[in-house]
Amino acid sequence: MKKSKGPLWPRFIKRFYGINGALDEYREQEVNRIGNKLFILLFLFEFISTTLTFLLSTVWKVSAEIFLYCNAFVIIFVMPMVMMTMLTNKDLQGPLEVPRDKLEKERQKAKKKGWLNGVVFAIFMLVFNMFSKWQEGENPLEILFNPLFLSIFSIFIFSGFIFGAIMGSMAASQIDPEKN
Repeated sequence: MKKSKGPLWPRFIKRFYGINGALDEYREQEVNRIGNKLFILLFLFEFISTTLTFLLSTVWKVSAEIFLYCNAFVIIFVMPMVMMTMLTNKDLQGPLEVPRDKLEKERQKAKKKGWLNGVVFAIFMLVFNMFSKWQEGENPLEILFNPLFLSIFSIFIFSGFIFGAIMGSMAASQIDPEKN
């Protein structure tokens, strides 16, 4: 029988914010404060960008694409960087301390999670390219039967390999032996 790991919401918060260890009152208060600030910033950005898009739009399709790309850039790149900066300034992301006898095993598990992230990243890139082909009105399965498929696939595998290696090494470097 599988052992329960506790309530889902605190595990989700710890995973999303990258918090190692217990989610005590201080950390929970800081996470709520950071989340509130990011929500307000995101709301203001969405409000201003939507207003500017509608006011300055002459060609609807072009303005919709600009709106989409600007919002995607901010949500995917800018907001996570701001969040990580706020988290590291508050020292909420300390290293995960494990007993010395379990240190190597935990590092191996972290590396495996990193490699799994790399595989998921490579699959996501392939699916995204197939989706792009479909949006352009072409056959999405054309990528699989393309003579250049091996080169395209090797690019996906290589980028997934690099991404997995970076994620695995970052996760393994966050694990330290317990201090006595």
